[in-house]
Parts: sequence; C-alpha cells; structure tokens
Amino acid sequence: MDRQRPLSHLLSIVNFALVSEDNGQITIEMWRGNSKSAASIPVTISGATDVFTPQKQQFDFEAGSNKAYLTFTYPDINNFAGETYKITVSIKNPEDISKSGRSSMVISAQRKLTFQSLGTGSFTSDFFEESWPITVMKAAEANYYRLPGCYFTNYNIEFSINGSAVSFAKQPTGYNHSTYGMVSWDPRFMTESTVQGKNITFVVAFTVSAGSFGKFYEELVLP
Repeated sequence: MDRQRPLSHLLSIVNFALVSEDNGQITIEMWRGNSKSAASIPVTISGATDVFTPQKQQFDFEAGSNKAYLTFTYPDINNFAGETYKITVSIKNPEDISKSGRSSMVISAQRKLTFQSLGTGSFTSDFFEESWPITVMKAAEANYYRLPGCYFTNYNIEFSINGSAVSFAKQPTGYNHSTYGMVSWDPRFMTESTVQGKNITFVVAFTVSAGSFGKFYEELVLP
C-alpha cells in the first residue's frame, strides 16, 4: 500500500478558546507532503475524552489534498466554568510520521471568559504568614474567579464556586524556592475548602517537584 509519506507533523500545542459560536465543536488538522492518493492515518486519543468526543479515530486525506481534519464535539458551553481541558492526539504508526514531523499534539481547551473587577477584598496566607488587599475578578459567563498576581506579579490564582463547594486546579504561585524551584497550589485537599458568605477558605497543598510542604489554609474575603 502507498502510505503517502512524508506526512508533515502535527502542531505540538493547539489552544482553543471555546465560544457559543463554535456550536459545540473544535477541529484540528494534519498536513502531509505527498497528496497523490487518498490515505487514512489512525491516531490514539487520550485525556478529556469524557467531555470532548472525537468523531473518528483517524485523519482521512482525500486524493489531491495535503490536509485532513478531525473534529471533537463537546456539551453545552454553559456547563463549563473556566477549567482547562487537555487532550493528546498521537499518530499511532511510526511509519506514518515524516523525519521532521511531530508524532503528537496537545489540545488545550478552555471556555473564553470575560473578567470584571468585583473590587478589593483581603487575602490571608497561612503559608506565607501574611495578609494583604487583593483585587478580585469574576467572569461574566460563569462563577469563575481570578486573583491577579495573588502572591507574585503575573501569577494569578483562579478558582470556581458552585454553591458551597470550591474548585481549583494545580497552578503555580510564582514563588521560586531557592532549592526546590516553583511552588504550586495543589488541589489534593480541595474538598476540605469552604465557602461561608463572603469568606472562602482554600485548603491547599503547597508543592514542588520534590514533594509537598504540607497542608495550608489560605483565606479570602470577597469585596
């Protein structure tokens, strides 16, 4: 069988900002160098496939075309807050990859959000043993919040609220430990976090690549 090599590489990372105009679909593409005949290139898909459903498990090139497409469908955008989903698409057969090509692509998909300031709240850190005023921003589209430069400039802390439950992903704080490197919020104790009126207590593991500094209680008072 003529496998139509060389196939050009997949892009390494593709970012999607999800909007209602997408009609619940995102599409990625693969390129190839030889477009003489039709070809089908199987792929392996992993990650958030419980949310983003691939319409097929291969890229199908038409004869004469050097591009093929793969579409994912996803639920009603109003079901999303601000969480980021990661999907990895990998070419299954090594012989389908050109020498200069990439074998896999990471898709990053997040609902496009419009943040508005709620005003100034206060933040008390158990980890840093300090308190300070903090700007609190909220997405117009969801109960998703951002604390700009919470600990260090250019490093935001983001979270969502659903009733009395707080959700947050692992995220860097901006604090580079002199020995262990970047310190991150880790959600391993997230379910212990609480919301009481305007008072939010985040139960956070502060972690580095070598391990954890332990459990800390970071407190936010909303404006």
